[in-house]
Amino acid sequence: MTDQIIVEEKVQQAREILADAEADLWLTFARETSEIDEPCLPYVLGFDVVWPTMILVTADRSATIIGRHDAPNAEDLGIHEVYPYDASLEDAFHEFLNDVDPDSIAVNYSRDNNVADGLTHGLYLRLGSLLEGTDYEGTLVSADPIVSEVRGIKSGTERERIVAAAEETEALFAEMAAEWSPDWTEADVSDFLHGRMDEEGYGSAWSWDYCPTVHAGGEAPVGHTLPGDRTLPPGEILHVDFGVVKDGYAADVQRLYYYPEDDEAPPADLRAAFEDVRAAIGAGLDALEPGVEGHVVDDAARDELTDRGWPEYQHAFGHQVGRNAHDGGALLGPLWDRYGDQPRRTVRAGEIYTAELGVETDYGYIGQEEMVLITEEDDGYEFVVDPQRELRRLDG
Repeated sequence: MTDQIIVEEKVQQAREILADAEADLWLTFARETSEIDEPCLPYVLGFDVVWPTMILVTADRSATIIGRHDAPNAEDLGIHEVYPYDASLEDAFHEFLNDVDPDSIAVNYSRDNNVADGLTHGLYLRLGSLLEGTDYEGTLVSADPIVSEVRGIKSGTERERIVAAAEETEALFAEMAAEWSPDWTEADVSDFLHGRMDEEGYGSAWSWDYCPTVHAGGEAPVGHTLPGDRTLPPGEILHVDFGVVKDGYAADVQRLYYYPEDDEAPPADLRAAFEDVRAAIGAGLDALEPGVEGHVVDDAARDELTDRGWPEYQHAFGHQVGRNAHDGGALLGPLWDRYGDQPRRTVRAGEIYTAELGVETDYGYIGQEEMVLITEEDDGYEFVVDPQRELRRLDG
């Protein structure tokens, strides 16, 4: 089913962005999208297409040039001018270009931002052929800045859905902890959460087999690992990285659970490690506000952690969350080659990020991940759901 409210909100947002953008026209060009995904399609059309299809957005209008058999779906949206075609979309495309007369046309390619890189090389070549002999040869530019803003700055409906996904994720965490038994393996934890997700009709925020990621105790390997047959030894930590997709939008949260031995409190060094992780996350959040470059936030968290005697983490401090757990655009990360220019991009109000890092201990991986909405308020952010402020307890 087409998510009409999202398409309405995001197309309007795109038009407002284009009013101030360097490009005059944003063109999304796709085909056979059930086979090759175009990440922008849920925002500008909302359904898969078969024939080559264009969605064209300017500051004051939007249109789709679409195969005749897909056209009724576009007409039902009531959002775009609809130009059905049979043999070729060339005439309709040229007519639209001559009417709009753009100096530059933004298309979906990007060196670093995967969600702005949906135009295949073949369609890029085909688009170049369509522009040959027109006044618009050589006008193609990257739509990365437009896509980053459209996808990153959440509409009201998007915010509501992400909050709901995060709340449901926390509710399933609570159910898991209440049902947990000392004989549960990592796989049992995963199976319980998967069973509840199936019952509720939720998707996973990343690959199903790895969501949740579960680490039981100090012997568990750290990383994006499959849940195994390890049980949690008394006196150690269960670490779970988890997020559901609800109504098309994701959550991404990490939580920590302590399994006491003989009802004792967590040891002092474990509590200290937990507080060091919280302090480093807090340092990153203290630097987080609209207008800051992402690497500045990562630097603050990384420096706090290493100043406390821990090795630096080998990933970014935070990423955007939206339709997926990793949602592209600006990144709260270090200036490493693998991240390209994403850590140099500035944070915007209305974006939603994770704040995450951890340390390896003999008790297990002490990793936390919170979700925050960037605001214009004094702190610069607000939590999407309440953060974890203390180790949660498992009772066998």
